Order: sequence, then C-alpha cells, then structure tokens
Amino acid sequence: MRRAVPLALAPLALALVAITGCNDVSIIRGFSPSPGTVDKLEVNSQSREDVQRLIGSPSAVATFNPNVWYYISEKQEYWGPYRPWISEQNVIQITFNESGRISSLRYYDLEDAQNITMVARITPTSGKELTVLEQLLGNVGKFTGPAKQTGGNPGAPTGGGG
Repeated sequence: MRRAVPLALAPLALALVAITGCNDVSIIRGFSPSPGTVDKLEVNSQSREDVQRLIGSPSAVATFNPNVWYYISEKQEYWGPYRPWISEQNVIQITFNESGRISSLRYYDLEDAQNITMVARITPTSGKELTVLEQLLGNVGKFTGPAKQTGGNPGAPTGGGG
C-alpha cells in the first residue's frame, strides 16, 4: 500500500524546492592576472613591452592619452530572480612616460567607483512631421507608370567603354 504525503506538507516541500533552486551565483569578468605577476611591476624600470609580456594587453587605453593603460576586473553576484550587483571591482592604472617606461601605478577598487547619470536631453532633428493624411496623399501624381525599355539587356552597362 502506498503512503500519501499529507497535504499540509506540500507547501513546505514546494518552498524547499524553490529555495534550493535560488543559489548564489558569481561571475568574474575582465582582467585576471596570474598570482604575483602584478607585484613584479616596478616604476621607472619596465617598458610597455615588458608589461604586455608580464600581465598581457590592457583592458582599455585612455581615449586622449595612449600612455595610460587600464586593467579592469569585476565580480558580479546574483541570487535567484534579483538583478546582479557588483560585489568586487579592481582597476589598475599604469601610466607610461614619454620614453615608454612606467611612471606610475595606481590601484582602484569598488569604493573608488562613482555612479554616472546619463544626460536626458534629446537632440532635435530637422525636417517636417507629416500627418497621416500627408503621408497617404504625398505620393499621388508622382508616379509616371512603368519605365519604357528601349531594348537590349536591362541590366547591361550603358556604354562609355573603350
């Protein structure tokens, strides 16, 4: 004989299944150096080529100054249906002098981050807003009918060759 589960335990079982499906997930993105490689960087002694060989290509180069390189990494976490949030962020800024040697190293983390609000202005476009009636009647009388072919291949070039 089969034993039935009491109906009072069904919501509890459903809740347990739902909770176990909502586990904490972490996603790591960006620059991931080998342990100890960033510690080998020294100011005034290494060149761009040395940095690339040691830790790899930069995540970004400054827009107006190619002597500033950024190595960026972040860790995002999310739980169940909630939106992901950034739990960890690391940025290494390497500045090179004119001779191509490291002039400064700066480290930034999540506490140094700032929220940037987007500009909500809209750029107006030139032109005329047409009403529905103007759109429907705008092309009346502009069509002359099918084009007359004078013979030959309609896809052939129209002369001018050699």
